[in-house]
Amino acid sequence: MKGLRSVSASTYVITSRKMNLHITMLDIDAVLLHEEAISELLEQLTTSIKNHGCLHHPIIVDAESRVVLDGMHRVIALKKLRCRWVPACLVDYKNPAIKIFSWYRTIRGTNAVKRLLAQVKYIGSNVEKVNQIDEKVVGASPIAAAIKTLNESFLVNSQFGSLKEAYDVIEHIEKRLKTVGLEIRYETESDAQQRLNQRQADAVLLTPKLTKQDIIETAFSRKKFAHKASRHIIPARPMQLCVPLNLLKSNKSLSQINEDLKNMLKEKRLKHIPPGSVFEGRRYEEDLYVFEE
Repeated sequence: MKGLRSVSASTYVITSRKMNLHITMLDIDAVLLHEEAISELLEQLTTSIKNHGCLHHPIIVDAESRVVLDGMHRVIALKKLRCRWVPACLVDYKNPAIKIFSWYRTIRGTNAVKRLLAQVKYIGSNVEKVNQIDEKVVGASPIAAAIKTLNESFLVNSQFGSLKEAYDVIEHIEKRLKTVGLEIRYETESDAQQRLNQRQADAVLLTPKLTKQDIIETAFSRKKFAHKASRHIIPARPMQLCVPLNLLKSNKSLSQINEDLKNMLKEKRLKHIPPGSVFEGRRYEEDLYVFEE
């Protein structure tokens, strides 16, 4: 299979332009999570995996720390389905080609801005109107978040001692917005601004940007950020491994499980999809390497 070669008894590597992607099975209890799951999405994903009888895409894991960079919901869903193993793509998190961005929240609904500001004040945070938002101050105490509309900008002032606590404030705001019926969507920074400009959103909630150190330290502390705290751009990622549940639940040894994975992948073709392409309804900024039957 072109582009894929075995580098050890338990690892495959895809050699992409910017980094090597090592594909392997891991003990599901050996990986560390740094974000909470969204309950509705977790329930949907768990049902989908169960109905399909397989996990389509591997999680992305830092090879050194075993911290999950992408795939929190997949890990938790597999645990709910009593799986012992999880397919993972191991990457070097220290590679500067791996970038971290934020998920901004777009808000929409009747009288959305007025109700948003009211709910921020309801949870005990202060709102300060400013002429312009410097995104670098978001996450620097006491600025837990910021709010942008087409014509106005606000800073959300709240007491917090860490970025985890800042995201706790954001999670609290989200819960309040849902109780009053406002629609919340998670968007990239540029997509959020575009939706605002096109009047497809009434306001944008700007969130703090995390560092790699923030993520590693939080995962090792066994604490977690609120959902959608980080957005990782990996230069390349493998897709559509389609690992069956019976293999993920198997009582075989890890070496045997990886041998089965290796044999399964040998039967597939590898297709490269360039950055900026839409795959399964989502636009990816990375190179995709898709396994096909």
